[in-house]
Amino acid sequence: MQDLIFNQQLIHNRTKLRSILILSIYITIMILAAVIFSNYVDRESLQKAIQDIGPLGIIIYFIIEVIYVTLTPLLNTAILIASGYIFGGHLGFIINFLATTLGLFLIVFLVKRYGRSLLQKVVSHKFYRNFDRIVQKIGPVTLLIVYVLPFTPDDELTYLIAAGPVKFRRFIIPILLGSLAKAAYSYIGDLGAEGIIIALYARVILLVIGLIAVGLQEHWIKRLPKML
Repeated sequence: MQDLIFNQQLIHNRTKLRSILILSIYITIMILAAVIFSNYVDRESLQKAIQDIGPLGIIIYFIIEVIYVTLTPLLNTAILIASGYIFGGHLGFIINFLATTLGLFLIVFLVKRYGRSLLQKVVSHKFYRNFDRIVQKIGPVTLLIVYVLPFTPDDELTYLIAAGPVKFRRFIIPILLGSLAKAAYSYIGDLGAEGIIIALYARVILLVIGLIAVGLQEHWIKRLPKML
């Protein structure tokens, strides 16, 4: 009996160690990606590289932005502004919106697919239950507000909430509207001070629309089980 308990404990410890190792490697990759972007990628070098490549540069820049949003949970204001500086306000807005939306959905998918099982292996069952309760209180409304407000840790919060019990469908409206608000930073890169006003108006309008839309969504989600 003691041997069985010892073997189970050994297996549990190995699983936990492997999970911690995987998590550590992932964090290291994110840090390295952040360092590379901050030290070796800037607007001028991107502009020159894209001009040399031609139309294919748009696709390359789009991929870079998706990777940045997905793998580096850091403030991404600089690369959003750079889109407008390189491509102009309108095209930069479209690139920002598509890349940010795809990156955030990838975060939710990856965390939902792998993050929860990894978290369950690393932490105690009691901590996991408490974590679920806390994250449930944050929810899509808070996520929308963080997305729309400037200079907030929105990508980090996406990781946190995605690891909780909130269903994927409840992320759709906050991510779409939040991505629209963030995409408007392209006009800062294109128009400077005038672009700041445009980006500010976009955030205010989308915040109002988003609060109404997400509020209605949450209202109907709560009522739906009672109606069935």
